[in-house]
Amino acid sequence: MARPNYGPVRPFSPLDEESTIYRSPATYSQPFPSHDHHGDLGSSPEIEMGNVRPKYPTHSDTKDSVNSTATLFPSHSASQTDAQPFLHDPLNKLDTFYTANTFVPYQDHTGKQLRHILVGGSARWLITAALCGGYVLATVIWQKKSAIGETDKKWYNGITTGLSIALGLNIASAFKDMALNMRWPILAKGQRNLVELDLFLNADSMTKLSKLAIVTKRPMVVLACIAWLLVNLLAQAAIAMLSLTYGFNTDYTAVQMVKGNVSVPSMDHFFPLYSVLNSTSPSIQDEEYAAHMYGEYGYNYGLNETTFKPKPGDIYQPQGAMIFTDYNNSYMEFIFQDSPEGQTLGTFSVYSGRAINITYSCDSYKVTKNGNGTSDSIEVETIGAITLSQTVPDSTTYWTNSSHVCGSNERCTKVEAFESSNTDPWYYQCEITLGKTFNDSMNVSFVSDYMAYISTAAIAQVGYTDFTGVASQIYPQDSLWGYPNNGSVNDMGSTMATFALGAIAGATMYNPYTSYNGMAPQQGQCLQVGHPYFFYLMLGLICGCHFIFIFIVAFYTNSVMVGPDGHLSMALLLRPIADALYGVSDGEENKAFRDAKRNTMVRYVKEHTRQGKWTLKMIQR
Repeated sequence: MARPNYGPVRPFSPLDEESTIYRSPATYSQPFPSHDHHGDLGSSPEIEMGNVRPKYPTHSDTKDSVNSTATLFPSHSASQTDAQPFLHDPLNKLDTFYTANTFVPYQDHTGKQLRHILVGGSARWLITAALCGGYVLATVIWQKKSAIGETDKKWYNGITTGLSIALGLNIASAFKDMALNMRWPILAKGQRNLVELDLFLNADSMTKLSKLAIVTKRPMVVLACIAWLLVNLLAQAAIAMLSLTYGFNTDYTAVQMVKGNVSVPSMDHFFPLYSVLNSTSPSIQDEEYAAHMYGEYGYNYGLNETTFKPKPGDIYQPQGAMIFTDYNNSYMEFIFQDSPEGQTLGTFSVYSGRAINITYSCDSYKVTKNGNGTSDSIEVETIGAITLSQTVPDSTTYWTNSSHVCGSNERCTKVEAFESSNTDPWYYQCEITLGKTFNDSMNVSFVSDYMAYISTAAIAQVGYTDFTGVASQIYPQDSLWGYPNNGSVNDMGSTMATFALGAIAGATMYNPYTSYNGMAPQQGQCLQVGHPYFFYLMLGLICGCHFIFIFIVAFYTNSVMVGPDGHLSMALLLRPIADALYGVSDGEENKAFRDAKRNTMVRYVKEHTRQGKWTLKMIQR
C-alpha cells in the first residue's frame, strides 16, 4: 500500500530514453517493493537497489575488437543490441548530477558575455599600450641626453630589452586568449573529426595550428591557420625590428667629464714643430721663428666677437673661432682647451675656463716724404726723419728691437710699421701687451714674460736681426698682414694683436702635451633614431592591430557561448568523448582508437533545453 507522503515515481531503468536526467548511484539506494510497478516506494527492508549503473563494458582479450555497448566499431560476434554505436548506447550515459551545469554564467548573443570578453581583451591591450608608451618615453628621454657613457647606454639597453620581452610575451598571451575564444564559433560552424577537434582545442599553440593546417583538408581552415600564424609572427618581428630603427653613435656635440688626467699643451716655450717634451730647451732664434710661423696662421684660427665666446665645458669646434675680439675696447682673448688623456687638441677637446688676453694701442702719422718705398729714409709728420732697415714699394714693413720696451712692463713690446704707397703712405707706433692667464689657479696654462715678449713682437721677428739689432719683416699689400690700413690705429693694432695671439694659439696646437689631474673630457655617445617613421609606425601598428583584433574576436565569439578554459571544466565537457574512446580501445592508442578519432565527427551545438547548454555533439561518420 502506498504511503500518502510519497509521490509516485517512474521505475528506474538504465536503458531509458536519452533525455532522462540520471542521478548519482547514491540517490537510488533506497528500498522499494518489487511487486508495485506504479513507482510507489515500498517499506520492505529486504528490497534495495544494489547496482544502479552498469559496470564498464567487457572487452575481448584480443583488443582488436570490443564486444561492448560502448564501441564505435562493434565485433562481428556481438549481438544486435551490443552492436549499437556508443554514441547511442544508453549504457554509456553519464551521471549528470554533477555535470548538468544548470547555472550558466554567460549565454551566447548577450551583452554580459560580450562585456566579459571585451574587458579581458582590453586589460591585455592596456598593458600593450603601457609597454609601447614606456618604450617611446625611454627613447625620448635618452635622445635628449648628450655624451652618454657606457653605464647610461647599458641602462637604456636593459630597459628597452625588458620592455621588448614583456611586450612580446603580452602580445603572445593576448593572441593566445583570442585563439582560445575563436575556437568555439569555428567548432560551431561545421563538423570536425576528433583529430581536428584535438588540434582546435589547442589553438593557443603555434605548433598545433601548424599541424592543423597540414592535417585538415578544408581550404578555409588552412588559410585561417596560415593567416593567424603570420599575424603572430609579424607582431613578434615588429617588436624585434624596433631595435633596428635606432642606435648609439658617437656624440660630436658634447663630451662627458670624468675625473682623471687632463691633457694640455706645455706653455714653457715656443717649441718648433715635432719637438719632444723635456728635450733640450729651444734657442731664442728657434722660439722666435716658431712664434712667427704660428702667428702667421692667426686669421686661420678664426675670429669672432667676445659676446660669442664659448662657455667652460663646451666642446671644441675645429671650424669655430679661437680668438675673440672686442674691437671697441682694443681687446682680444684666447681660451685654452682641455683634451682627453693622451690626446692633443681635437674633436673631443673642450673649452676650459682658463684664458689669456691681449690689448693694443697705436698712433699713426702721415708720411710726408719718400713714402713710395724706394728709399730707406722717410719723413714723418711731427716726428721727422726715420731710417728703415729695408723697404719695398707697395708693402708694409714691421720692425722692432730689444730697446723697444714699454717701460717696466715686461709683457709689452713696441712695434713700428710703415705702409709704403705712392698716394697715401703711413707710419705707425704700437704697444702690444699680453696679459697673464686668468682662472688658472694651478698654473696649468701659465705663459711666462719671456714668451709674452716673443709673441707680442712675433709679426716683426723671424729669429734673426740686422747689425743694429733690429728685427723686421715685410709683407706685400695683397697679403693679410700687408693690407694697407690707411692710418686706422684700431685696424693696425688689431692686426698686430691677432698675429701675437695667433702665436699663442699655435703653441697650444703644436707644442708638446703634458697632463694634470682634474675633470677630463671623454668621448660620449648619443641615441639617434635613424628611422623615426618606422619606429613610431611599428609601435602604432602593434597597438592599433591589437585594439582592432579585440573587437573583431569579441563580436565573432559572442555568436556562441564561450566554452570552458580550465582543465577540470574542459574535462567535464570532453568526458562523453573520452569515455567513448576508452570503450573503443580500453585506453590504448591502437588502430581502433585512431580509426574512431578519424571517423567520429563533432560539432559544438546548443541543446534545445531550458538552460540552452552548449555541448560537443558526436556524430559517427
